[in-house]
Formats: sequence, C-alpha cells, structure tokens
Amino acid sequence: GASRSASFAWGLLGQLYEEEGRSDDAIELTRRALFAAQAAAAPEALYRWHWQLGRLWRASDRSDEAIHAYRAAARTLDTLRGQRPMDGSDDGFDTAVRPVYFGLVDLLLQRAAQTPEREQHQALMREARDTVESLKVAELRDYFEDECVVDQPARAPDSIPGTVVVYPIVLPDRIELIVSSTSGLRSFVVPVSEERLVAEVRAFRRLLERLSTRQYRRHAQQLYDWLVRPIEEELGESLDALVFVQGGALRTIPPAALYDAETGQFLIQKHPLAVTPGLTLTDPQPIDPEHVRLLIAGLSDAVQGFPALDAVEMELQSVHETFEGTGEMLVNESFLTQSFEDAITREAFGIVHIASHGEFSGRSEESFVLTYDDRLSMGQLSRLAGLSNYREQSLELLTLSACQTAVGDDRAALGLAGLAVQSGARSALATLWYISDEASSELVTHFYRELRKPGVSRAEALRRAQVRFIEDPSFRHPGYWAPFLLIGSWL
Repeated sequence: GASRSASFAWGLLGQLYEEEGRSDDAIELTRRALFAAQAAAAPEALYRWHWQLGRLWRASDRSDEAIHAYRAAARTLDTLRGQRPMDGSDDGFDTAVRPVYFGLVDLLLQRAAQTPEREQHQALMREARDTVESLKVAELRDYFEDECVVDQPARAPDSIPGTVVVYPIVLPDRIELIVSSTSGLRSFVVPVSEERLVAEVRAFRRLLERLSTRQYRRHAQQLYDWLVRPIEEELGESLDALVFVQGGALRTIPPAALYDAETGQFLIQKHPLAVTPGLTLTDPQPIDPEHVRLLIAGLSDAVQGFPALDAVEMELQSVHETFEGTGEMLVNESFLTQSFEDAITREAFGIVHIASHGEFSGRSEESFVLTYDDRLSMGQLSRLAGLSNYREQSLELLTLSACQTAVGDDRAALGLAGLAVQSGARSALATLWYISDEASSELVTHFYRELRKPGVSRAEALRRAQVRFIEDPSFRHPGYWAPFLLIGSWL
C-alpha cells in the first residue's frame, strides 16, 4: 500500500528501460508510476513521470502526446511553488526542473514553425513565451528558497508600445529568439549549439574586465551576430527600449557591449536597453524624478578588511546635489545597519542609492552589501526596501554602485536580476563586476542628471551616460561602462 514508494520503483525502472532504448516497456512502467503517484497525491513524483512520458513520446515521434505530457509536468511544477521536488535524489534545479519547461518550449516552437495559420501560430508562440515566464518565476523561487518571493503572475502582455522584448531560448542544438513587438510574436532560429554559445559567453565575460586589451571585440561581434542581427528588422530606428529576458550564462554578460562590426557601434549606441528576470515580474511605469525623495548611503572609508572607495563621497554628494538635496544621506560612520533600517522604516523613499562594496554569489544568503559596522544581506535589504509596498510612495529605483557578481556564476547573476523583484522596487541599477569607484561615480552621476530631464526614461538616461563614456577616449573600453545593468522597469 505504499503508493509513493511504488511510484518511484516503477518510474525509476521505466527510466532504466528508457536509457536502454526499450520504449514500449518504459512507457508501460511510466504509466504505472503515474497511476501510483496520483493515488499517493505526490506531485514531486507526478511531474517527474509526466516528464519521462513526454521524453518517451517525443523519442517515438508522437509530438501530440509529448506536448500533452510536458504540459502536465509543467502544470504540476507550478503547483509546487518553488519547493524543491523531494524525490530522494540530489538533482538540482538545472537538472530536475529547467529541462521540463525548456522541453515544452522546444516542442511548442517546433509545432509553431509547422503551423502556417496565423491565429494558431500566435497561440503556440504565446504558450511558449508564457512557459518561459513560468520558468523565470520558478527560478527566482528556487534561488531565494521562498515560494512567496513572487506571486504567480498573470500572462505577459503580447506587446508593449515602443518596446521590443527578446527571449533568447538556448536549446541543446540551437538558439531560438522569441521576439515580442507590436506586430506580434515571432521566432528566429540561430543554428548554434548551447555548448558553443556558453563557451563564447564565458570568453566574452572574462575579457570584458581586461581594460588594456580589445580581445573582447571578436566575441562581442560574434554574440551580436547570433543574438541581435537576426532580429534587426524588428527593431526599426527608434525604440523606447530593447528589453532582454535572459537566462543561464547569458545573464552574466551585458547586452550593451555587443558590437555591430558593420556599423562600428555597440548595441547601446543604437537603442536604450534593459534586462528583466521576466516580463510578468516587471511593472513598467514611468518615474517622476521631480517628486521623489532619496536615501543615499555609502562607504568611502576602508572597513572590515575592504579597501577604501575614495570617490564614493564625491558620488554621493553629486547625487544629492542633482536632486537638490531632497533626501537623507548616510556616509561612513553614519551608514550603520541599524541607522539604514531606521531611515527606511521612518520614511518613504522613491530612490535608494547605495555606494559600497557588495557581492552577489550563487547562494542568496551569501550575497551582501557592506555597511560601516556589518553586512546587509540581500534578504534584509529586500525586506527593508519592500516596506515601500505598503506606502503611497513606491520604491522606483534601487541603485547598487560598486557591487559585483562572480565571473561565470549564472546563479549569482540570477540573484542580481531578482533583486528588484524581491525588494519590490520597480527597477534596479547594479553592476555585473567591480569597476574603479571614480568611473562608477562619474557614470552614475551622469545617469541621474539625464534622468532629471523631462521626458527621459530610465533606459534612455543610462544609454546617454554610457554613450558619453564611449565617446571619452579614457573610458571607451566597455569594461568601464558595460557592467551597469538596468533591471526591471525601463520607462
């Protein structure tokens, strides 16, 4: 009568037959496993055997049955709401969850490519896009180990006027670029393997930090040709923003530094850019910089074994002056964990700007921002910033200057991308790697000055600040300006 144990016994035996190529036996055993999992009300088993059955049907060229099985697996995963499937294995998210969603996306995109009728084609494309969005929600819940970090969002809008949204879907044998624009949803196939793309991304990310060489350029051109050139006809001349919903290794690189060899321009010179962990996780609303109060905090002194950041005090003063002193400043000895918490608890701020050492790691509990006396964890920061959710003044922008993520750590970059979501901020401005505090200070100052101008969006303000650096021979190398990412609302 131990239905759950029976389910895993049948299912794992079916997996062995699957690996031996005995599909008929594997399908029969997997069906038995599904029946037992239903009897045991064990979703952690149920999703696994639906997925296994989907793989078996796909291997047998029965795509209708495969899609049906993958849909059932994805729906079951959605009910788990970020809880790790407790199936007794050591499988992590990347091996036990992501392949389910991507397997369904793969099948839906292939079916859409074979469907000439526009309405059916668009329906399949929407389902593929929405499946990716569900994956993004599951990823954040898994990273923060908190099912409440984000509610299950509604379906993503089919289009946003003035904005083109790109989902690069990295599959084992190809890249598919799902593009959402006012003309609908389209997919562009790039015949590049996942292995080759990841190798290119890793090389690009590593070389971007070498400020004395232009070796990054070859990789910047190659990635532009794979990720942007196929969709150029969708972009046109003037966009409010080109928004990337990135995943995996692509989260570790800045789209701004992709380079068009034909025009001799970086992508940021052509379009305002933003990234988001998911469109359904973003609330694109314009900011009113004339009526926001700022909380400005940072460290210029060397504390807790971290070196001094000499330009930080000048950066904070410049930001303060740009907004005509409408806010509160906590610098060095006054930037204590408790004083920061007291300030946010006491008053609603529209912009929170922190210039201090910080680090995003592959584990959310190990990510932090340095205060004078302690380390402010991402959980603490998000909890405090999230107080704005209960106030009339929303937190429009959370800026983290001088922070960094580990090279090649996809999960660390996920934490950076999820920061705006977890904190409740409409957008975040943060860096992928540490640059000199002098360069960081200057770029951030230009960003805020542009943001104060009437009609200038967040994405456009950052574009102007980065283009200004490109035009300065001292800072033209993307290692200086590219690590700044605008995450979330671009308006």
